[in-house]
Amino acid sequence: MHIGIGLVSCLFNALNGYLNGRWFSVFSSGLYGGDYLNEYTWQVVLGLCLFVLGMAGNIYHDNILMRLRRPATGKPNNRYSVPVGGLFSMVSCPHYFCEAVEWTGYAILTQSPAAWTFALATLSNLLPRAYSIHKWYQREFPKYPNNRKAMIPYVI
Repeated sequence: MHIGIGLVSCLFNALNGYLNGRWFSVFSSGLYGGDYLNEYTWQVVLGLCLFVLGMAGNIYHDNILMRLRRPATGKPNNRYSVPVGGLFSMVSCPHYFCEAVEWTGYAILTQSPAAWTFALATLSNLLPRAYSIHKWYQREFPKYPNNRKAMIPYVI
């Protein structure tokens, strides 16, 4: 990885962290006339549900991928294989889909412009990666299921 990519990532995350912190400490705290939790109850419930479901799905599908590399024998597996289970029956990268759901839920929950920017940046980063991985699976595995999408079930 080029050092510039790492530096830009650090800068983006520092700025995003600052903006989210600023949002919580100033703009959503009632200083500007709003009582966030009482005014946006449905967004809080929906956002929290999506965040928790997305996080759980992300962890679940990451564990499926980790088990591919370390089978029951406990010895590392250096061969690639097609993941199965969970949303892998529908998409090649369900962990990416769940991560996008997670951060979209966070953005709905917080109503923070910084959180929406992060959710969009996450989706913009993960969609092309998922598409590339999907194409790799199709090239490497001749019997790869044709009905699987790259990241979003039934869509792409």
